[in-house]
Amino acid sequence: MNLEWYIGYHMRGDASVEERFAADFVRESGLGAWDSFRFLYYYALTYSLPSAIRLLQNPAVPRKILVFRTDRRYVGICGRFEKCMKALNKDMQASLYACRTTAEQYRLVTKWYYFGRYAAYLFLECFYKLRPCLVDDLCMEWLPKENYAKGAAIVSGCRDQRTLDAFIDLAKRRTGDNVFSIETSLCAVEKIRKGTRWDGFYTERFLRELQDAGMSKYMGLVSCG
Repeated sequence: MNLEWYIGYHMRGDASVEERFAADFVRESGLGAWDSFRFLYYYALTYSLPSAIRLLQNPAVPRKILVFRTDRRYVGICGRFEKCMKALNKDMQASLYACRTTAEQYRLVTKWYYFGRYAAYLFLECFYKLRPCLVDDLCMEWLPKENYAKGAAIVSGCRDQRTLDAFIDLAKRRTGDNVFSIETSLCAVEKIRKGTRWDGFYTERFLRELQDAGMSKYMGLVSCG
């Protein structure tokens, strides 16, 4: 895996298939600004689009039928989900709309209850696809143990903050994409190296989840690349 391979992988779009679907779902459903915002919020809470759709349709849906995927499983315990739902309000939306840079957006979202780096990137990648920010200036911190840093090291030899910054700038120019989407595909690179993912994994998984959730009618919105 090298830089050219990575650019091709990113452009094929498998790693961001769900985030792209989330934006397309909002457009196809004709959701207003507030419903769009809370739908993306629900997705960031659960990392499950079927669960986000259920919450959009009925915020009081029984907790037991929701799926909390990967590290968002911690949202589903110790009363955190209920606290997150209670925290949601229109002031959050207004403040985010007032941001003019991705760095401002990130600082704001990470102040929300139980929104760390992972949830903030997930939410903001979807939000960016609906409402591109004027200035994409957020710099990923060089954290060698994080998957995105490992991915950058694999495809470009990154070894410190300076080389990571240069690579992210190059990747954004080559792909025409934003920092949040770049982070998503870099994380996937490390998982592909480990052999736990492959090009097409995320699309296959998402289609299966929609089918298992009885939401096959939305499968036509799923696209790769």
